[in-house]
Amino acid sequence: MSNKVEKVEAKPFLAMLLQYSRDNHYNHIVFNVRLNRNPAYTRQVLSISLKRISKKFGNDERAYASMTAEEGSQILALMNTLKEEMFANTAEKIIWQTDILTRSTQEFGYRQIRERDQYNNLEFEVLL
Repeated sequence: MSNKVEKVEAKPFLAMLLQYSRDNHYNHIVFNVRLNRNPAYTRQVLSISLKRISKKFGNDERAYASMTAEEGSQILALMNTLKEEMFANTAEKIIWQTDILTRSTQEFGYRQIRERDQYNNLEFEVLL
């Protein structure tokens, strides 16, 4: 048995997440990194949830994915890179261009909900 952690590929995962959100009319994607304290082991967990606030399609909130922060480190790194590019260009929205997306360009907002704290907890939101 291998102890090597299989990391999730960031670009295909984010493209699939954005496409699923668009198709099902979700307008908020919440990324949450928290320390999960379990008597057997302690680890950081990345959870991704979708939220829809809409009069036409109704309000809804659901969990999309959950993984250890180590497995999702590439996703967090990609989001951090996109966020830094947005702030460097003093833009209001992130514009991500890739061939993986159906429409090849995706524009979305970014909002920090919780800064990193002493336990390395973090929470931010992507606004579609």
